[in-house]
Amino acid sequence: MSPLAPAAKALADHPWLDGAWAGSTGALLLLSRLGQAEFHREGRQWLLDALQSQLATRNLALPGNWRLLDAPPPATDHATIERLLAAPRPRQVIPTAEQENAGRWKLGLVLPSDLIHFDDHFRKAPVLPGVVQVAWALALAAPRLGTSHHCREMEALKFQRLLRPGDVLELDLHYEDEPGTMLGKLHFAYRHAGQHCSSGRLRVTRAHD
Repeated sequence: MSPLAPAAKALADHPWLDGAWAGSTGALLLLSRLGQAEFHREGRQWLLDALQSQLATRNLALPGNWRLLDAPPPATDHATIERLLAAPRPRQVIPTAEQENAGRWKLGLVLPSDLIHFDDHFRKAPVLPGVVQVAWALALAAPRLGTSHHCREMEALKFQRLLRPGDVLELDLHYEDEPGTMLGKLHFAYRHAGQHCSSGRLRVTRAHD
């Protein structure tokens, strides 16, 4: 049994958590709605420090590696837990669904709670930086629309709603040629629960140009 198993068992009953699983050096945490609210309000490090403080008062071994999950692990055997603890924290988002209609793409996204970009922007109120939103739009459009990963110019950028850990989003993408030029415009728009979050136009080339 892992020496951190007692800590994971103690954490499993915490109101901020819907589950906790221990490995040899760390713990996987699945936040409850209350825990997600605390994460949004105070940030990742504050939340983890608070949990560690509670474990310390009970003289329990403290995990050295904490990972935040968005769903229960696919299995709870030792090998699976160790693999999840060893995996690098995500920097990108992976579409959960996608649909194309006449050159317009709609992608489903879930912002990972363990996303590394949330650590410093902002430490006490984690939000997804605008520059990351633009970079993701470029990266996700490239294989679908054949556009470059780099933009020449940004137009009409609007950031109207903060994007937070765990948010379920829709990303709309489409490309529009600019007649008489080698460039075109990549249009992107992020939405959450039907509400507009951010959008813009990025002047790009086709990847083969």
